Amino acid sequence: REGEGAVLEAIHALRRVELPEAARVGGAATLPQLSARLLAARYDVSSLTALELLRWDYKQGERVDGVAAAGLRFGIAAICETLPALLNRSGGSRGLEEAMAAAAARRGGLGLLLALTAPEEEGGRKGLVAWAGGGAEGG
Repeated sequence: REGEGAVLEAIHALRRVELPEAARVGGAATLPQLSARLLAARYDVSSLTALELLRWDYKQGERVDGVAAAGLRFGIAAICETLPALLNRSGGSRGLEEAMAAAAARRGGLGLLLALTAPEEEGGRKGLVAWAGGGAEGG
């Protein structure tokens, strides 16, 4: 295609350009380095509390049909760390239960809150914690 070579050449040239001092986030000196640092930072949740993690990647819905669950408001949070790490961050199961209760209350009183955790390194098993209007159960 006409001009394709010039575009690729320009892209390669940009990759070699040194960033100005003010743009050097995390010590990145070039655009590829900056991109790598920003992508890594995107998944750094080390400073977040359990409550903040429950709000980070969250979806909510409401069941409007059916007899037993009509009007049930529920939410699910995708947690980007393992269940043991989440429990540790929460100060144990009691702390996680309190964080889930607070998250449910902040969402206007959910009847059910689920937290799906990242797979563990050994076995690749994901964790699921359920809070149902008064308690948390994990498995």
